[in-house]
Amino acid sequence: MTFEKVIIGTATQKWTAIYALCERDSMAPRYVGKTVQYIIDRFKAHKREASRGGDRPVLRWLRKRIPVGGAALMLLEHVPPHGDWASRERYWIEKFRAQGYRMLNLTDGGEGLSGHVFSKEHRENIAAAHRSGAHIDCLQCGASVWRKKNQITRGDNKFCSRACYAASLKGVSRPMPPGMRELGILAAAEKRGAQTHCKRGHLLSGDNVFATSHGSRGCKTCRRMHKAAYLERKHG
Repeated sequence: MTFEKVIIGTATQKWTAIYALCERDSMAPRYVGKTVQYIIDRFKAHKREASRGGDRPVLRWLRKRIPVGGAALMLLEHVPPHGDWASRERYWIEKFRAQGYRMLNLTDGGEGLSGHVFSKEHRENIAAAHRSGAHIDCLQCGASVWRKKNQITRGDNKFCSRACYAASLKGVSRPMPPGMRELGILAAAEKRGAQTHCKRGHLLSGDNVFATSHGSRGCKTCRRMHKAAYLERKHG
């Protein structure tokens, strides 16, 4: 395929870049877009949106190709400040469709507000419209905090912080998970089996070792000391 030759300048927020997302193998264009950012940043934003489950055709197409590196980015042209970027975007979409490429654009292009900066109040209204969740009261300190819908779904809506969660566990006995006791016994037996000396420093080998009722090794020297101390306490 051939593209019209364009002069590529430095991308700034005063210029509008017209770009195409293409099949990496054939460089066949599938989607035309515009941005006032650096086009590589816009490409990353497309991939993030696709990975989050967007349902637009271009996002479904990207999801299939991101794991295998099957999508590529091509800069078509830069439109100077105050230039008619909308007509240039429509031009490229119409051109590619006329050449028989299966474009994923849902419209003929030219929509949007390139370079427009929304007011703080407008941005807050947009954020409020997309915000899903609810305020919850912490069970430990009573503070009201916001939790997203997915946090509420997975049960992360009882405490405001890890500190409050940890404080709620003080003095509360929790049942041991099944199998943990058996694993602890086996680990302790393995540790004792690897010992070469008892806790008093006597060698655990030869005639100084006996088998305990639990199946571990015992020190005969320590047993004689315990027996002598017992008889002394009993008989004086």
